[in-house]
Amino acid sequence: MDNGYNFKQLKAAILSMSRAQDWESAKPEWKLIGISEADTPETCLCGHFPIIERCTITNRVTNKTTEVGNVCVKRFLGFRSDLIFAAIKRIRGDMDKSINADAAVFFHEQGIINDWEYGFQQNTFRKRNLTGSQMATRHSINRKILNAIARRGIG
Repeated sequence: MDNGYNFKQLKAAILSMSRAQDWESAKPEWKLIGISEADTPETCLCGHFPIIERCTITNRVTNKTTEVGNVCVKRFLGFRSDLIFAAIKRIRGDMDKSINADAAVFFHEQGIINDWEYGFQQNTFRKRNLTGSQMATRHSINRKILNAIARRGIG
């Protein structure tokens, strides 16, 4: 990790909260459970400052939870949280837009959108000319997602 990201510092912090003693064994213990946007810039476990896009991760074995920046979760877990944050920015800027497939899966897994809303999202993701009713449904789903972020972050 470069550009202000200290991999050794991240690795030491993650290993201290893991049961495994080596990096490759510790990585699978962790999973993404939430995302949020900080009101003020924060510092990642790796030491990078500033971070606004925060990812909450938990260790399945030790039950320890921590927050890391968007870039570190992508590099550490291989999870494309950047795509979820991009979807949030897109719908915040234009409620007519659709969230992407990665965001739909994540918000569905987190219980933010239900099975029907997930299916609707998947079926209309690439459609540009929705009926009035379909557009109202898209707006409703987008508001639900944005309210979840504003209310508590996700997680």
